[in-house]
Amino acid sequence: MRKTLIFLLLVFSLAASIKVEKGEVKNGDVVCIGDTAVVEGKINGDLVAIKCDLTFSGKVNGDLIAIFSKVKAEEGTRVNGDLVEIFSSGNTSAIKVNGSRVGMTGGPGRSFLHKPKFIHITGTGNFFDSYKFVSYLILWGILSLLIFLLFQKNVMLAASSLLNRPFNHWLRGLLIFIVLIILLIIFAILSAIIIGIPFLIIVVFLIIGAILFGYTSIFYAVGNLILNSEVHPVYSVLLGMVMFSFVKSLYLVGSILSLIMIPLAFGITHSTSFGRKLPPSE
Repeated sequence: MRKTLIFLLLVFSLAASIKVEKGEVKNGDVVCIGDTAVVEGKINGDLVAIKCDLTFSGKVNGDLIAIFSKVKAEEGTRVNGDLVEIFSSGNTSAIKVNGSRVGMTGGPGRSFLHKPKFIHITGTGNFFDSYKFVSYLILWGILSLLIFLLFQKNVMLAASSLLNRPFNHWLRGLLIFIVLIILLIIFAILSAIIIGIPFLIIVVFLIIGAILFGYTSIFYAVGNLILNSEVHPVYSVLLGMVMFSFVKSLYLVGSILSLIMIPLAFGITHSTSFGRKLPPSE
């Protein structure tokens, strides 16, 4: 146990500074852990800063999430998604936010055991985003149906296990998700010396595969629970997928749903080995 904790601490101590130059465009999410980040250009994705000193004078087309970080923002900066600050300090009032401002104050110097002074949520986001709903509907409709048609028995077996012990699967999935993120960071660093590239690709494919299979299993489980196996199983997947798309499109609720769905997807995928067997206790 002690060796594991030391290993985790060493991994989190591995950090590399991030800089997005003025005029530069980064496609995908940008994550800074335990170092400094300077964003002067444009990020087509989310910007996540964890225990990081962030200087922001550019544009983020996704969400900006600062956790235990110090943020310095200049006038004219823009975040097209939500701005989330958790135990972070700095002045972010200069940032124009198209979504919501969600904050839990306290500053990065406070102990994790201390309660925050207050939680505040502001913003003018619509309660229901029809564009997101249609996008999720098309994307997950295609992906979940494809996964279900290719691995129908596996999905149904995983769904049956999910309904028996959902909280256990969520806890297991949370731990697995943390481990995979740690491995992702390690191999991303090692990719600078070539050796980490194949392992990085493997971890990325594992994450994508686990989420796709896990989400499809959850869709089927929810749909089947409502329809009581009275219709073709494809309709159960579709019903679960439509409900997911709707909730994901709701103001703020969609982000909370991800906190539930992602660990649950990893948990059910791992415990059933992609739907090939039930856990020993079942």
